[in-house]
Amino acid sequence: MATSADKLATIIETLSKKYKFSNDNAIKFLSEEELLPKKLLPKETKGENIWASKKAQELAEAHDIEPHGNGSGKNGKWTLADVEKAMEKPSRQKLLVSPNALNLANEHKISLVGMKGSGKDGRIILEDVKKLITKKEDSDEDDLNITPRALQHAQELGITQEELENLHGSGKEGRILIDDIKKYKSSSDEEAKSDYDSAEDDDEED
Repeated sequence: MATSADKLATIIETLSKKYKFSNDNAIKFLSEEELLPKKLLPKETKGENIWASKKAQELAEAHDIEPHGNGSGKNGKWTLADVEKAMEKPSRQKLLVSPNALNLANEHKISLVGMKGSGKDGRIILEDVKKLITKKEDSDEDDLNITPRALQHAQELGITQEELENLHGSGKEGRILIDDIKKYKSSSDEEAKSDYDSAEDDDEED
């Protein structure tokens, strides 16, 4: 059973008192390692609010919409219409993978995007991941320097193992953080849109 955010906060505070370490420093460290639920993440104090209204922010949070770039509101703020437009974009299909297989893949920092498993309807099962691990060990490849949350987010966005291997993160010693994944996705979307617009211009000229 997953530990609730409130209970986790109590555990960290209790340990900080018993072993005499800073509770704030512990929260900061766990936040940097991306091991905390959203509820426990330190509040951002710098920067201006990017939301044009409380309703826009609430709708975005309810549908897990991350604002990228400027919105259509004053000073580039995101409006309710901007959030609704972002919600209309088709979401990527989720991986067809068993929970145990996904956990093992994340543990060994292996992306399963684009892989077809040996289970029913191409479902990726534990044995498929074990084979990948063996293959990876035989080729002496280094593990990806990536946080667990960043890897999970990359899986959800359909970012391949090859793309991750070529990505240099902003964390310590090039560690890939979840913000790096978001920036990479945003950059990829912009490039795709630019290519699409260029193709449309070529069609018009023809």
